[in-house]
Amino acid sequence: MRKRLIAALTVVAVLGLGGVAFAENIYNVHIASSTPKGKGTASKPLPVKLGFGYTVGDTEGLRPTVIEQYRIAPEGLVTYPKLFPSCKFSQVDDAQVASACRKAIVGTGLVRNEAGAVGDRSQKLVCNLKLTLYNISDAGKNGGMGIRLDGDPPAAAPGSQQVGCTLSVHTAIKAPFFPVKLEGQKTSELRFTVPIQLQEPLGGVQNAVVETRSVVNKKTASTRIKGKERKVGFYSEVGCKGKTRTTRVTFVDTQGRSFTANRKSPC
Repeated sequence: MRKRLIAALTVVAVLGLGGVAFAENIYNVHIASSTPKGKGTASKPLPVKLGFGYTVGDTEGLRPTVIEQYRIAPEGLVTYPKLFPSCKFSQVDDAQVASACRKAIVGTGLVRNEAGAVGDRSQKLVCNLKLTLYNISDAGKNGGMGIRLDGDPPAAAPGSQQVGCTLSVHTAIKAPFFPVKLEGQKTSELRFTVPIQLQEPLGGVQNAVVETRSVVNKKTASTRIKGKERKVGFYSEVGCKGKTRTTRVTFVDTQGRSFTANRKSPC
């Protein structure tokens, strides 16, 4: 075993000196839409339905390396979570989501994963999980969402959009909102860290997200803005630079390296 390890390290060193490129992740935001179209303003927000999705691939067709943190920012879209029904994260993360959380659902979607041995990224065990987004009350001063993931055996077919996983998964991730500026516009950025039990569901096995698709529904509530009663959405448009809106996703891998993917869509 020791001789094999030394030989493998020698090969890696030689390839590195020779300038040979190694496999790397490929990041793409492939869905970025908000309806109805418009720009909205800070004084008169436009409630919208938000569609969003990204993919993570590999330059050599292998299973992607694991991403630990995500930051998702749609330019000029801000959230008003405190105006809508919510529940606690612990209720969303329970083995079975508490019935009290039904009114707190704000969106749905699908997360496609590939799992395999740490040392063999050619392995791609399918794990497609149902995604449910909940408005939670304990995500911080700006609010946030509970990202609920569910799936059971049998695994879905490779490339399928059907729910099905090699392992049973029933858990949630806390994702708070942070106020940022994107293209000079006020934006609510969703940030979350993938827990280790999802990164490595079993000893020696890693799990990598290859695609996420989600829709946050258009929900409306009333609030006073600059002395006037206005309708706002869970997500509302309050601005857009030019004719296109930038959706930015920042990916941070387990080594702390940060990568960004953007997509432009009509305002």
